[in-house]
Amino acid sequence: MGLQIEVEQIRLGDVVIYDTDRSLSGQEGETFPDAETAASSDTFPARLAADLFAARPEIMSVYVYSNAISVRGPGEWSAEAADLCGGVIRNCLVHYDQNRG
Repeated sequence: MGLQIEVEQIRLGDVVIYDTDRSLSGQEGETFPDAETAASSDTFPARLAADLFAARPEIMSVYVYSNAISVRGPGEWSAEAADLCGGVIRNCLVHYDQNRG
């Protein structure tokens, strides 16, 4: 159930901006400075942020606004780290995929 999301990314130093093909939040953005803040809310952006923090614990903040997600890390992002988070976003709506872990 659920389809993968198309994700494009732009790496800008310690921030990666992910642009998606669908809206993941309302018109007010949500910021999550840490995993605990993300875990304390039950909104979809909070669950997505919690999954990103779990995938890469060194993330410093996540901001979700409509179809864009900005993720700040501790320094310049490698392609592998950016792709890891992109995969979390790409699969965030896939619930019953037999190929998922």
